[in-house]
Amino acid sequence: RPFAIVLDEEVISAPVIREPILGGSGQISGNFTVESANNLAILLRAGALPAKLTVIEQRVVGAGLGQDSIEKGKLASYFGGALVVVFMVVTYGLFGVFASIAVGINVGMIFGILSLLNATLTLPGIIGIVLTIGIAVDSNVLIYERIREEVRTGRTPITAIDAGFTRALATILDSNITTFIAAAVLFFFGSGPVRGFAVTLGIGIVTTVFTAFTLTRLIVAWWVRWARPRQLAIS
Repeated sequence: RPFAIVLDEEVISAPVIREPILGGSGQISGNFTVESANNLAILLRAGALPAKLTVIEQRVVGAGLGQDSIEKGKLASYFGGALVVVFMVVTYGLFGVFASIAVGINVGMIFGILSLLNATLTLPGIIGIVLTIGIAVDSNVLIYERIREEVRTGRTPITAIDAGFTRALATILDSNITTFIAAAVLFFFGSGPVRGFAVTLGIGIVTTVFTAFTLTRLIVAWWVRWARPRQLAIS
């Protein structure tokens, strides 16, 4: 008589009863290997396991700790950005306003590219953006200092601006290329949060170079054509 052993709605063995089971126990014989025999014995001893899962209650738990960290990171970013704007305006006057506008557009471009890439903004990513703001400000400071030097030599406003941007180009490119290489190394050899930091930093470096030598220059050139200053005062 055929006999089936079923576990979790799956037949694990189908022996044939050849004689009455008198002592309360029987023996399954066949062409078994040691491994298959042990596996069958384990399944038979397991009884009714594995049991079916019955959902009694479901709850959604928010990532409160992570959200709190992100909110604090945003607050620090806003505070740091405000301090940068104040520093640039106090130090470079109207040119500091131009730099602040360029840095703001730079950050907007970073968020736009991250959105196109469907990237998730994490706390390390926010740190990368904050670092990018520092790099962008440093680039503008270097450009303005070069323009100041050209003004001191007696150049006209237009020639001083052109010479200042040209002289600062090589230095800014060198420093940003080395930082970009470091970001690439972190991306390819890092994991998780480290890669998020590397992505935002790498994107920020590209947008910083673009805004410093394209957007800031366009704003300054437009102001010079409109105001036509006889002397260039960067203070």
